[in-house]
Amino acid sequence: MKKLLTPLLVLACSILILAGCNGFERGITAVGLSVELTGIERAADGTVAVAWKLVNPNIAAYLIARTNHKIFLEGRLVGTALNEEPTAVPAQQSVAKVTRLTLADAAAAGLIADAAARGSAAYRVETQLVIRLYGETTDKGSLTHSGSVPVTNK
Repeated sequence: MKKLLTPLLVLACSILILAGCNGFERGITAVGLSVELTGIERAADGTVAVAWKLVNPNIAAYLIARTNHKIFLEGRLVGTALNEEPTAVPAQQSVAKVTRLTLADAAAAGLIADAAARGSAAYRVETQLVIRLYGETTDKGSLTHSGSVPVTNK
């Protein structure tokens, strides 16, 4: 009986340790959060601002240390928007932000101008976020959302 019990105990402990360590690598704390674009505005000087909101349907509040968004219009990458300002997201609420868009290339400016002429565009946003858990401890998560966004000239 002792010969059978020891390997089973070692196997059970190994499974528990591996299962317990696996959660943070997949960004388990980001479950339920979503990022939605609410507007893209092109200024006369060529700069582009992206309005977005972080939606938290959960019963726990979040502190987002930073976000990095890759924004695609009509299936093509137009640029990235980096927000390094810590953002508190209360439970079951959303927070709106505006961030400057760094254009991916010269063609991206043309895509945004075309979308502004139409008034809207289909978008996809891929977001990498860093969630502050406690103290200096953080977790990383990835979010993707798509839809239609109004695009305007200022």
